[in-house]
Order: sequence, then structure tokens, then C-alpha cells
Amino acid sequence: MRKMWLAVRHEYIKNVRQKSFLIALFSLPLFIGLSVGLGMFIGSQENNSAAVGYVDNSGVLDNPIAISGISDRERIEFVQYFDESEAQEALKANNIQAYFVLPRDYPENKDIGLFFTDEPGENAIRDFYDFLQLNLLSGYQPEIRNRVTMGSNSILRTPDGLREFPDNEPSVSMFLPLIVSFGFVLLLLISSGFLMSGFLDEKSNRTIELLVTSLSPAQFVGSKLVTVLAIGLTMLATWIVVGVVAFIVGSNLLDLAWMRDITLNWRDILTVVAVALPSYMFAAALMLAIGLIIGDNQEAESVGPLFFLVAFIPLWFAVPIAREINGSLAIILSVIPIASLLTVGFRSMFIQIPLWQVLTSIAFQLLLVAGALWLAIRTFRIGMLRTGKRIRWDELFTRHKDLAHEEGR
Repeated sequence: MRKMWLAVRHEYIKNVRQKSFLIALFSLPLFIGLSVGLGMFIGSQENNSAAVGYVDNSGVLDNPIAISGISDRERIEFVQYFDESEAQEALKANNIQAYFVLPRDYPENKDIGLFFTDEPGENAIRDFYDFLQLNLLSGYQPEIRNRVTMGSNSILRTPDGLREFPDNEPSVSMFLPLIVSFGFVLLLLISSGFLMSGFLDEKSNRTIELLVTSLSPAQFVGSKLVTVLAIGLTMLATWIVVGVVAFIVGSNLLDLAWMRDITLNWRDILTVVAVALPSYMFAAALMLAIGLIIGDNQEAESVGPLFFLVAFIPLWFAVPIAREINGSLAIILSVIPIASLLTVGFRSMFIQIPLWQVLTSIAFQLLLVAGALWLAIRTFRIGMLRTGKRIRWDELFTRHKDLAHEEGR
């Protein structure tokens, strides 16, 4: 056992010191950070906080009511001008981004003019019509005015009452299970790739022949599996720390409302994690067995895309799964290793997955993990007898005595 842990320690340190590991470690946080930053930048370009002017020829806005207190969203300042020439001068001086002109017979005539030099922000038009609507209701109580101006906010709720979906602005919390699933898929693909490349390097430089003299087949396979789990946990812990720091900075320092509104449904998160762990172990054990069979890096490069395709099978069936979120197809894909990751994450957005389905998925995947471990140990044991020779698939299911007899001939 001590020798196995020495092998784990050596393999782990060797992998985490590689530049490729550091690149993979921070690639996901950087990608998410750049995507969020780009989205915020594009959103900021669509809005413009500069003041907006208006010329009221109808008298509707003679004693205007401000809209600043209606919602938490920052509102644009509106400046009244008594004639269009005055508003035009303010526009030329860049004191305002645009100005509106209400006709004399407004609201019968709703032909409102908008004048600008550069395209005004989307918030300028939206806020002005809120401002106009609020003042058209000036004869009503403030509560009624504010309620009408705020508009509708419909919420769709599942029959069991466990899921709510606002129709106007979906929250990040809705997509958290799917985001966690995507994270585990990337974790699986990246760490398994390190396992495969490191093992093939050991085969090519004959280091594996030295390990054979010190470790039993079970210890060798166990050391590789523990190593890839340690690498995966290191990446996962780093991503969690980066995510927590980003949440603290975004919600407190940058005052991002969508970050402050994030809430964690721990049952959904733990469901994804519980299903992901056996999938992760299965992929690692199976990839190790395949690495023992294939000959070189060129063949190994053709294996990775297969795992990628299996992981993203649920995306191909996203529509039928969404139509019958608790149907046969959804349940089957929730049980299949690797494919279960995105399936469970996707389904958790809409329903609380029944406990029996979660336990069935875990039990079935653990059974396949045991089979994959047996296959890896069996492959390694045969490889000890077939040094320098390629292992055939049919030999994996040949009795040990028959195989030894065949080798003796």
C-alpha cells in the first residue's frame, strides 16, 4: 500500500507541475470571466446613461412626476425644453443624447418625434415611455401609477410547486445545475486526458516495466485512478474558490444585481455531484484500460472524441427530453455513465429528480465502475505477459491458464 501511495504522489506532483495543467486549470474560469465581461460590455454599449430631453406641445408633462423611485434600476434624467430650437442646441452641445417631441393633440395623436445625432441607448426609449405612461396616470393614486408602470411580471410554476420560471428575465440560479454538469464534463475530459497521455508516456519510455516489479496489477490501476481523482479534485477546488471570489467581488464590489440574486438549490447541486462522481470514476477506469490496449498517442487521440460525443448525447435529445422531462428517454440517459452528467443537470432545471432515479443511476454506474476496474486490472495483467505485443480484445475474456499456455507455445 505504501508503494501505491508513493506512485500516486509522484504521478500527482508530475502532472500538476506541467504548464498544460495550469493552462487547463485556469482555462474554464478565464473563459467564463471573458464571456461574462464581454456580455456586460455589449450590454453597456446598448444603454446610455446620458440625459434625454423632451418638448411637450400637449401639456401632458407640464408638472412631470419623476420615475426614479419606481424600481431599483437606474433611470435616465429627463430635461424639459420649451421649444425644439432649444432642444436642438442642447443636442448639438452634447448635453443630451436625444430629445422627444410630443404633438399638440397628444394622446389622440401618438406620432411622437425622436431626434438624435447618434443612436440613443435602448434604455432611453424604454425609460421615456415609462415616464410618459406614469404622467398620463397622474390622476390616480401613486400605488396604481407605479404598479401600471412596472408592467406585468408573470411567473411560471411547475405543478409540484418546486420550480419557478420568471418569463421576463431568467435568473442564473435556474441554470446552475446545468452549469455544474458542464463543469464536471470538462473536468472529466481534461483529467482523463492527463491520465491517458501520462500513461502512454510511461509505456513509451518503459517506466511501466519498472512499476510492474513494485506494484501488483490492482495497486497499479488503483494508483492511476486515485491520481486522476486527486487531479480532478484539485481542479474542482480551484474552480470553486475562483467562483466564490468572483461572486463576492461581483455582488459586493461591482454591485451586480444578477449575482446578488443567485441562490443555491443544494438538493439539485448534490444530485448532480452524486451522479457525476461514479461517471468520473468509470471514465477514468475505462480510459486506463483502453490506454493499456492501444499502442501509441496517435490512437489515443481518436479515443478522446468518443468520450466527448457520449457526454454530449443529451444535447442531441434536448427537445424530446424537455417535452417529457420524466419520460423513458430522460430516465435512460440519466443512468448511462458520462451521458448522465448533462442529462441530470438539464432535468434538474425543470424538476426535482426523484430519489429512486438518482439511486438507480448511482448503483448502475458503480456496477459499471467495478466492471471497468476489472477490465483495467485484467488488461494490465495480460500486458505483463505480453510485453512489447499488442493485446487483442478477445484475449481479455480468455481464461488466465489458457492465455499462459498460449504464450508458452
